[in-house]
Amino acid sequence: MPAKIYSLIIFLSLYWIYCIYCGFKNHKKITTPVDFFIFGRYMPAWVYSVVATGVIFSGWIFFAQPSLILLNGFPFSTTSLYVIAASLIGILFLKRQWMLSKKFGFITPSEMIATYFKSDLIRILIVIITMGFAIPFIAMQLSLAGALISIVSDDIIGAGSGSILLGAVICVYLSLSGIRTVVYIDTFQFLLTIFGIIALGFVSYDLVGGWDLLNESSSRISSLKQNLFNLKESYASYLSVPGTIKIVEILDSGLSYGGIWTTSMILTFVFGLCGIVMSPSFSMLVFSSREAGAFGGQQVWFSSFFIGLILIFFTTAIGIGSIFLGANNIINESGNNISNILPGNIVPNQIETLVPHLINVIGSYSPLFFGLLLICGIASLQSTSILYLSSSAIFTRDILKRFFIKNMTNQEQIFSSRILLLIIFIVSLVLSIQSSNVILSLGSFSLSIACQMFVPLIAVCYFPWFTKQGVALGIVVGIIAVFFTEGVGQIMFGDFIKWNKWPLTIHSSVWGVLFNLAGALTISFITQDTKETNHKYKFHEFINEHKHISLKRRSLKPSAWIVVIAWIFFALGPGAIIGNEMFGRPINVESWSFGMPSIWVWQIIFWLLGVVLVWFLAFKMEMSTQPEKNIISQTDDISGRV
Repeated sequence: MPAKIYSLIIFLSLYWIYCIYCGFKNHKKITTPVDFFIFGRYMPAWVYSVVATGVIFSGWIFFAQPSLILLNGFPFSTTSLYVIAASLIGILFLKRQWMLSKKFGFITPSEMIATYFKSDLIRILIVIITMGFAIPFIAMQLSLAGALISIVSDDIIGAGSGSILLGAVICVYLSLSGIRTVVYIDTFQFLLTIFGIIALGFVSYDLVGGWDLLNESSSRISSLKQNLFNLKESYASYLSVPGTIKIVEILDSGLSYGGIWTTSMILTFVFGLCGIVMSPSFSMLVFSSREAGAFGGQQVWFSSFFIGLILIFFTTAIGIGSIFLGANNIINESGNNISNILPGNIVPNQIETLVPHLINVIGSYSPLFFGLLLICGIASLQSTSILYLSSSAIFTRDILKRFFIKNMTNQEQIFSSRILLLIIFIVSLVLSIQSSNVILSLGSFSLSIACQMFVPLIAVCYFPWFTKQGVALGIVVGIIAVFFTEGVGQIMFGDFIKWNKWPLTIHSSVWGVLFNLAGALTISFITQDTKETNHKYKFHEFINEHKHISLKRRSLKPSAWIVVIAWIFFALGPGAIIGNEMFGRPINVESWSFGMPSIWVWQIIFWLLGVVLVWFLAFKMEMSTQPEKNIISQTDDISGRV
């Protein structure tokens, strides 16, 4: 048996033993649902920053982002700026959600929104969004784990077995200690994830011959006349954004379709990636934080700056570099490849196997380094394990406790959550096996469902004008729109749908929110009720009393809106086209001002400007700082009973 197999067995065994040990270590500290689900509302700021960053980015930037960059090139790498967009969404919603949870004792966001609207229908719809997001997203993670373990073990361990192993370990340690285990494990997993991405980035630079050769080789790609995998786009679209809005023309419906990365596609896909920040699962992590001041530090330094640095310089290098390592047969046949160490069939239909194959290459040379990178990959997938816990908590409290067993004790709530953990894992596992050929599509669909939280969140945090009837209808219409504009709709409805997924190069998340918002606005306009509005104003009055509104901040508000809109327009919107040739023509390496593609330079500039923008909003505008007035809680658990 090869040395790398022994390394795989030893590293995986030791790592998973550590994870389960952490669960046993904290098992006796759990006494109430508040402890089990949201850490007793006492998660330290630095722990929140690490765990939240891992939940938002880990598995996606380790596996999905480099794979999609390999498939679509530098226009897709512009979506790396979602590190800024995710922070902007967080700045909008997180502090205000935390304040309401702290004051009224909400443990789940569905409790918060249902209490705000006095509507059990909305409570049920939020649970549906929770499951519609969590189960497909977990299924994607399980599929990626299966693919990773199968490839690096040379199929000694099958993909299904790999998925079962990962999910079983997560279920065991979460069942033992809930979020306390997540805190202990995810802080370590964050470091492993970051190390793994940086290491793979340096490996990619080394395999292609260094920074200069990577850029020089990239210039030759844009002159290829062949179609870019399955679309009527040439490889010129690999180094430049191909316009604003386009009608999609697919050459072969049997092949994967990754999108035409126009500015509308980039902008709306970035919004979709922010779905995890809007998801009910992430809101529960927000409720866990001891202080609102944790949000600003995480948004500016962890998310915007640190993860942005890694995405732009390392994840991009993994994706772009791999096209020269044999992963694309068109490049191989044109003679522009540097080596053939990767399988030529990765592009277009097996792109999710890119990182596993890269790790597998290392196994032939250094079994120890191979084992470490394997654990880094597993850690990135386990970093979103809180989705299991938060989903089970929401279902327990907002369905079982609310409608079926109203007098559930603390221990009964925890026990029910443990059972639901297992059920969620089994359902996700079945879905992952059934959808093994569309792994990344699961992630896209789940994030689009999560984005339907946008309307109820802006209602709770900002606009009491929205009514419960309007928000309820909006959610239903938004979810339907996601089905009809996502790949799953193409499978379910077949020829009934006359358009391709992501019509007009607009992501399904935005189609869903547009219909969601239209429905909510229309129905809210005709269902205004004074009594309901007065009830909702109590929540908004509390927020207004506790947020610090200085005269200086008020004067900066118009400027803040202008700067945000300008950044979005030039970084992700139509203005991004300027970056195609601002610093040199894509096909002429000698014209490149900084020795790298113009579009890459443009991304770096707007990443740095984005960091400044997030700092300005989070701290200068005090949108993610600790409230000056102390919040006196009415209760620790709005529906708790000992």
